Amino acid sequence: PISIVFFHFKHGFKMPLLKIFSLQPLRVSADVLHPALMAIWKVPKDVLKVLVLPTHDMSGSEDLYIDIRAKAKPERTQEVVDKAMADVQALFQSHGYSISIRVELYEPSLQSTLS
Repeated sequence: PISIVFFHFKHGFKMPLLKIFSLQPLRVSADVLHPALMAIWKVPKDVLKVLVLPTHDMSGSEDLYIDIRAKAKPERTQEVVDKAMADVQALFQSHGYSISIRVELYEPSLQSTLS
């Protein structure tokens, strides 16, 4: 069982951006996924960190459940987010996975972090 977690590192804060949950080991490495996901979400390399973590149980019939949490920005319109979700789906389909995907945009002023 695996989940891949992408963290956003900026100004010392650690903010989860993208989590991929799977009950089976992925057939593609985090290093292979990283550049494509950077391009899809239009973020630089140093903004995304990929971690692989175990997932012991999950409901649903999809191969992967993807949970994305990103900062709300004017350029992240519904249309842009919908296209990014479709691109993420296509990326994982190209590796043979069916997915469910969820995106949550948060208001940066409401973000709190404790390290």
